[in-house]
Amino acid sequence: MITKLIRSVVPTSTLKSRIFKNLIAFTMLPFVLIAVIICINTYHDITKKYSDHVRERINESSNFINETLVKYIDKSSSIITNQYLINHLQKDYSGNLEQMIYFMDNINAMISEPFSGHIKSPYIIHTSNQSLYEGKFVHVMEETSANDWLVKAASAPATEILWEQQLTLKNKEKYVTFYRNIVDFNISVSILEVNIPYTVLEAIIDNSGIQGNALIFLVNDQGDVLQFTNHSNVIVNNVHDITPENFVMQSEKLKNGHTLTVALPRKEIYKQTLTTLLLLSVFFFVYVALMLIASHFTSRKITQNLQSFINQIKQKESLLLNENLIEIEGDDEVAIIKQKFKTLISRMNEIYQHNNALEIDLLQSRINPHLLYNSLSVIKWTASWNKDQKTIDIVNALTKYYRTALNKGNQIIQISAELEMIEEYVKINVHSHSCDYRLEVELEEGIAQYYTFKHLLQPIVENAILHGLNGKEEDARITIKGYWNQSDIVFEVSDNGRGMEQETIANLMNDTYSASASFGGYGIRNVRRRLQAYYGNGYIIQIQSEIGKGTMVLVPIAALNEQELTGRKKSGTASS
Repeated sequence: MITKLIRSVVPTSTLKSRIFKNLIAFTMLPFVLIAVIICINTYHDITKKYSDHVRERINESSNFINETLVKYIDKSSSIITNQYLINHLQKDYSGNLEQMIYFMDNINAMISEPFSGHIKSPYIIHTSNQSLYEGKFVHVMEETSANDWLVKAASAPATEILWEQQLTLKNKEKYVTFYRNIVDFNISVSILEVNIPYTVLEAIIDNSGIQGNALIFLVNDQGDVLQFTNHSNVIVNNVHDITPENFVMQSEKLKNGHTLTVALPRKEIYKQTLTTLLLLSVFFFVYVALMLIASHFTSRKITQNLQSFINQIKQKESLLLNENLIEIEGDDEVAIIKQKFKTLISRMNEIYQHNNALEIDLLQSRINPHLLYNSLSVIKWTASWNKDQKTIDIVNALTKYYRTALNKGNQIIQISAELEMIEEYVKINVHSHSCDYRLEVELEEGIAQYYTFKHLLQPIVENAILHGLNGKEEDARITIKGYWNQSDIVFEVSDNGRGMEQETIANLMNDTYSASASFGGYGIRNVRRRLQAYYGNGYIIQIQSEIGKGTMVLVPIAALNEQELTGRKKSGTASS
């Protein structure tokens, strides 16, 4: 959406647009980074807050539960170490009913606690003394093997507490149960069973005070779920699906080996983080809108003068024919470019008036290289100041091209230099036409070291770009091949453009055809004339073309070094 908004404000292929997008990028990047940091910190802060709260509450709950368990443990310790109880549990009460009743009353006074009628007594003494009657706190065992825990407790030391990991069910009520051995000089006298009503622990768990939508569950050391309370809106079918990836979790081990766990869905944290993100998003869109407006006016202000000049050139082609129409105001960088451009246009218009066989020589002799290089340097400096890499690339290509093209007035250059100049010419057209022309050069060994006259192949490449490939949007390709034909060199310049009809080719080869200029006839005519001047009438250009497939131009030359070619031109001894 932001990209569409930017495209609607400014075009995408202008200097103004590049300045605009750079301003947006450099102003928005810090904000985005800060927003990301704020969201991450907010998430961690909220997570820590919830985690600390859960830890605090679960510690409090586990402490309450452990205090309850310890109360029963302490009471059981006082019972199993009571010497009166130990001695009388071993006494034979046969025929002495009064003394047995008196003992049972003492047990009742010793270990009784208030409890409702439907809840079993917390403390039960299992004894094998058959002379005792069963009572509220005493159970006479007929077979100790009837309960595995009683068997285990009978062989355990008095200090050991044997907890049942599963909740026990007595009179339809659930209990946490443990056993202790009542010992007299390492001899098991009886077994104490302690039943802690689970409703007491359950109330502590349910009232743990965890804020938000929490899940609370209790498991034994075997992983069996003893209690599961879900206060959240998250559906959980199995507590083993509750993982730290989706929940903030805290667990505490209880005295009886059970584990109490509280889990808070991370969705609660995400909601609060999302609230922060939404606030940042609102601020972000306001910020983007302001930056779009500010960047638009800034880029417009920077490029306004230059853009105005470019629009004048586009709308008034007469500026290229009459330099006096170019108005120069101020003394900034754009004014310098205008002045240099005006001077260059003036020189070019002077050269353009001389249209004869020595047209290229005259052009090169009248151009002031220093003026051209200085103008290009000023343009490059201004583009570099404005960080316009495309203009820098164009200026670099122009500089390399004219350095070879001017060549200090020399008309004879090495074949390798001619090809380098063509490469720079193609680069210039790539930038100016916004089309990705591809140049491929293939030379057989030894050809590049020989010499020829300047602009032997460049006009042909120019025709291929302007007339053959013009309008081709994809895979616009020019190929130059150089190969030996006995002692001569043949250049094959081909393109995959629109091609020409045979009538057009015939007109191009006819020097008297006046309309041939529309198909690049002046360039072809110039190359043909200079081929005859340097190499003689035996060296003739050939053109092969097919509509829709492209054009191929064959240019033969003699393999000559610099001295040989210079001597031929001066003496006029080119073979006929």
